Amino acid sequence: MEDGPIYSVTEARALVPQIRGTLLQLAVERHRAEAAHVALHHSLDGIDDTSDDRARERFEAATAEHRSLADALLGHLHSLGVVVRDLEAGLVDIPTVRDDERAWLCWRLEDPELAFWHTTREGYASRRPL
Repeated sequence: MEDGPIYSVTEARALVPQIRGTLLQLAVERHRAEAAHVALHHSLDGIDDTSDDRARERFEAATAEHRSLADALLGHLHSLGVVVRDLEAGLVDIPTVRDDERAWLCWRLEDPELAFWHTTREGYASRRPL
């Protein structure tokens, strides 16, 4: 765990709606990027090289835009001290202190509230109720 913000359970719980919103935005951007990829493949079927180049340029521009937005969203989470462990599952760790030692508050997108923690030497499988 690097230097950065440390959250109490109350502070982290207040942060969860913001984290949830950011993770949902990331999922939307991932879906849009995948849709652009599928659209490119459909548009390339049976067209000439000139059209192929234009379609590829549009795809690359769209991909760059989605990547830029995703990077900004991940950067926002990082600036909060939140560590994304599994983007697909929406699994994040939020830095805290328990028993005078640094630890992680563990939250998943499907969790209704922040309710678990684990030490910095452990992971999701070792999470314990607060």
